[in-house]
Amino acid sequence: MRMSTFVLVAGVSLAGIACSAPLHAEPLVTKVGIGTFIHPIQEPAAVPMPSCYDQGDCQCRKEHVYIFGVNGLNPLCLGNFNGMMGYFRKQGFENCYFGQLYTSHWFADKIREIRHSDPEARIALIGFSLGANYVQAIANNLAKDGVKVELVVYLVGDFVGNSAASKPDNVVRVVNVRAKGIVLAGGDLLCDGSDIEGASNHRIGCRHILAPSRRETLELLTKELLMLACFRDGAPAQ
Repeated sequence: MRMSTFVLVAGVSLAGIACSAPLHAEPLVTKVGIGTFIHPIQEPAAVPMPSCYDQGDCQCRKEHVYIFGVNGLNPLCLGNFNGMMGYFRKQGFENCYFGQLYTSHWFADKIREIRHSDPEARIALIGFSLGANYVQAIANNLAKDGVKVELVVYLVGDFVGNSAASKPDNVVRVVNVRAKGIVLAGGDLLCDGSDIEGASNHRIGCRHILAPSRRETLELLTKELLMLACFRDGAPAQ
């Protein structure tokens, strides 16, 4: 079996149990991983505010934004995806849930719970590498119940294709960030993802593993999260 095929099958198999396993495991690595030291977070000097904040009737209510991030097939966080989630917390998004491929099975049920407890909730799913396939599976699982997801981010999801499954009807906005293809899958020659129709597609000039820690990524995704936090006249801005 080719390495790329094995990685894809492993990721999709894990995604398939995203909502069925009863245990609530904790990630092996949460705050500090290998990437903390070799791929440190490039914090932006400032993040441009979305245009809706310039119109005077907007309130920033980050407490209603719930971010669910799923790391890829690197449990020691070589890409520092956990550091990226920590950066979002530093920006005031306290409802940040970080998961590995083997610990995120409870995310869908938690999102359903949030929908019942917080009518103003804005849900964001962010998947890095094979984690992108996982959040794709979560979004499609939630679609069966008509559970709304405001934002899905595929961060260098090299195995996420341009299909209806990548933008299910219950998802308001999809952001698709591509970089150089993962080396184990043949790099740019064989697999570096694809643009998704109807999504906001972006390309950053870095290696696959560096994407979560790059300044350009943090600026882009923080701005997207700030748009979710924008409420006008007591209601979520659209």
